[in-house]
Amino acid sequence: MAGALQALSAAAIFLLLLVPHGCLAAATPSSPLLHYKCAVYAAGDRPSYNYCVRTLRSDRASATADARGLAAIAARIARATAKATADKIARLQGAETVPARRDGLAVCAAEYAAAVRRLGRASKDDTHGEAPERQEALTLLGQVMGAPERCQVAFEAVAGSQGPPPMSSANWVLDDIVGLAIAIL
Repeated sequence: MAGALQALSAAAIFLLLLVPHGCLAAATPSSPLLHYKCAVYAAGDRPSYNYCVRTLRSDRASATADARGLAAIAARIARATAKATADKIARLQGAETVPARRDGLAVCAAEYAAAVRRLGRASKDDTHGEAPERQEALTLLGQVMGAPERCQVAFEAVAGSQGPPPMSSANWVLDDIVGLAIAIL
């Protein structure tokens, strides 16, 4: 009887020690591969490393993803960022009364629509393991890189001195996320 009670006590203590650790791991998903890929991406730059970890960990699937899965996660996050910017541009277009600015916004809308399509394809392509599909994903990601700058330059060319371009500093994060996806691939 005493032996059974002692075994039960030991099991209860073991569970008390194990459960909080398991809950902590569930609350902050992470993997050694994620940390390795982020260390390579950051190349010793701590803010870049933290950015990488924070960005990828925003998707719970990163806890168990392989390298291609991490790249697909980054591409999906980039797509969501591009989509949010495209939606913002559409709202600005609807409210714009100056024809030159409206034309500039139309150029940006086309740029971001293409980015959303390419990132959608890239997030599917880089989840496969074959080299041609990996190359296709890299090509698509490379085509998206620079979309914020292309939008700004095109807007300024079309709208001229009709006011500042619609890109805020928050919209420029798209290149950071796309660069992350490329680095992981």
